Amino acid sequence: MASILVENGTLTPGFIQFIVALTTLLMVIRFGLDALRHRSRGNVTQIVLATLDTVTHTMITYSLGIMQHRSATTSYYQLWAVLLVTLRYSVKIGRPAGIAMKQTPLFDLMSSFWTAHILRSHSVSMLLKVPGWLLWSINSARIIHGFISSADASNVHRENMRLLTDYMRHEHTTTVQVQRPDPSSMKGYRYLVLGEGKKLKKRELAEQGVDGVETTEAINRILLALLTDENNIDQELVTLERIWSHQGRCSHDGCQCNLPPGCCDILDQKTKDLCLSFALYKLLRRRFFNLPIHEARLQKTRRLVVYGILGEGDAANYKRAFRVSEAEVAFLNDFFNSRYAIIFAQGFPWIRLVLTTLLIGGISSVAVAVYRFSKSAKEDELGRVHIHHGVYFTWVILSLLGAKEIWEMTTYVFSDWTKVLLLCKFVEQPWWMRCWVGNLARALMRMLLCSPPLFRRWHGKVGQFNLLFSRHSSIHLSQQVKEAVVDSLRNSVRQNLVLNNYLEQAISKNSLRIRLVRPSDNQEQEQAPQNSQADGGHRVSVEWLQDSQKKSVEWQLQDDVHTLLVWHIATCYCELKLAETRNVGANYTWLSWRGFGCRRRPSDADNPWRPHYLVSRTLSQYCAYLLWLVPPLLPGNSLMAKAVITQVYRERNRLLGRRVYLPFSWCTSTTKVLDKLETYRSGEIQLFADEAGNANTTILRKGAELGMGLITAARSADSEALWKFLSDFWAGFVVHLAESTKASQHKMYLTAGGELSTHLWALLSHAGYLGATPHGDQTSDTVLQQLQPYNPDVQL
Repeated sequence: MASILVENGTLTPGFIQFIVALTTLLMVIRFGLDALRHRSRGNVTQIVLATLDTVTHTMITYSLGIMQHRSATTSYYQLWAVLLVTLRYSVKIGRPAGIAMKQTPLFDLMSSFWTAHILRSHSVSMLLKVPGWLLWSINSARIIHGFISSADASNVHRENMRLLTDYMRHEHTTTVQVQRPDPSSMKGYRYLVLGEGKKLKKRELAEQGVDGVETTEAINRILLALLTDENNIDQELVTLERIWSHQGRCSHDGCQCNLPPGCCDILDQKTKDLCLSFALYKLLRRRFFNLPIHEARLQKTRRLVVYGILGEGDAANYKRAFRVSEAEVAFLNDFFNSRYAIIFAQGFPWIRLVLTTLLIGGISSVAVAVYRFSKSAKEDELGRVHIHHGVYFTWVILSLLGAKEIWEMTTYVFSDWTKVLLLCKFVEQPWWMRCWVGNLARALMRMLLCSPPLFRRWHGKVGQFNLLFSRHSSIHLSQQVKEAVVDSLRNSVRQNLVLNNYLEQAISKNSLRIRLVRPSDNQEQEQAPQNSQADGGHRVSVEWLQDSQKKSVEWQLQDDVHTLLVWHIATCYCELKLAETRNVGANYTWLSWRGFGCRRRPSDADNPWRPHYLVSRTLSQYCAYLLWLVPPLLPGNSLMAKAVITQVYRERNRLLGRRVYLPFSWCTSTTKVLDKLETYRSGEIQLFADEAGNANTTILRKGAELGMGLITAARSADSEALWKFLSDFWAGFVVHLAESTKASQHKMYLTAGGELSTHLWALLSHAGYLGATPHGDQTSDTVLQQLQPYNPDVQL
């Protein structure tokens, strides 16, 4: 072993090559995981990325240390050092977790200086040293440019958000505002898409002698003056209204833009929606920085979401709503977790693209030099020929680095950021479409804009967790679930409803023979008013008739965790009864990947309850999954939520006979679990009577009792009314959870593309639903203004 690792007191070239190869492999793995992290779910990928970043950091330092000494058999140490440092800087797509923005470029710069020392101290052939210095110079220029541009980009984003916040305070007060803004044509929606950065830079240069407050006010006055101009004299400011009206001026039945036919077809619905997503992303960023949302209380804000994004209840509008939210959340993810927001902060990254092109040229020159140097064999005085070792390995590293740089150029050109910039440039200055290269430009624009994203913006999956069977998985979001959730969101926003009245809405829309009872209603009122604000201290109960007697289940109204668990157990109970009614059983393995309640039999035909069942089951297990996450993506205190679910785990394990050391010793079939729940619900089993005085208040018992009450009210477990009610309830509950969750909680799950709850939260934010006051997402004075109740008499 000593002869393999050490020779004459120094490390052998074979071992050094192994260390360099292992470091390269780890960096390539990190690059692949980082590029695909938005398609994964959970925290495993993030933990692996953080670990790999630390390990590669250490191994590069160790590799540079062991390559300082020259080898008699390998002349490529100095090239390997340059290639390692260059590859290290190239493979970083996202921001390393736990590392400050300015620390990473500093490490890259210090590593580059260390590499320069290795290049200078090794006396090797000039055939390798000159290309090595060229590659080092280009990479050092990239590091310095990235360091400077990242600092400038942070300032640009900060000032742009401040400017946008002040701008939205007065956007609805411009003199040219229409009486009733039209979301379909975006008339009256002068939301900024691009151009405010240029105006800010010009004003700062003109107002250098004025203090910060007066400078901001001057900028706002200038922007407002520009927006009040009906003729849009200022060509640098691009708004949603301007983008949508651009196509309207170019019908070519009397075209007023003097563009060739077919030019305006570039702005189709999908490309305009991309600009809409970008404008909404810029507005949504304010929620993460405690900036006020001035437009939240405006009626036009809700109309934009209801009629401009959600539209009517057809398949095209369902897809469009998620397409807009997916692109918006993708931009938000890039802003927090990738370098795209920094790279595109001041327009298209031409300098970075030029440096990348030069780096590819430097890599090519190094490859040619390695090829020529490998052909020059040396013969000593004894006639022995020395062959240079490590040639093929050097070519492998060069190939990986070259492929990475070509991939980086491709991502720049075909990214959504480039598409938005190109569309805004087309709207801002369409003169270049009228020149002699117009046909070629139109062809290139169509090819670029019609190209699908290099990576999916969102994985399109929702997590599933069955509390009774402790099974968690993920499934693709079905069209039925999308329709149910979007319908619930649209109806709530259109009718101006308080979102925590989801249960009243589900009862009012269905014929299930149950009623909601509040203590404040004196046990008489059938349904609470739709727009009544619930009191956090109230407890509510659901009543039904069973054997001519009133039965009820009671829980805390504003405690979302208890509500979630009780109704999740009730839904699971209904699903078990459905399986029993249809004589369909399932074991532990079957439960891991599909619903057993709707398991098809050869004689089965499509049943009317089936789509409602799939929606209920998917959303119920998705809400349980949000509670199962660490930390939970739910409103309220995460520690209290974990304490509650831990107690439910304890109750379930006692009931089903599970042992920690025997994970398969508990009930593994639907029939056994249902029998246990039935006996527990009837009171034949007492789990905590010796520990708590009231054994009837446990969540598992409440859920089973509620599930039995719902089946009794519906008369059967395969009733369409039962599953229609549950699907409406869970759709409303998911929308309520999305609104009430903090922005900081959604930010933690953006790296995986965001959850379904994040997409709903974004749409609700743009509709003016900003959640409860304790979230800390805005300043207190702003919240007091924004939480003024809407006028229910005003129709959208």
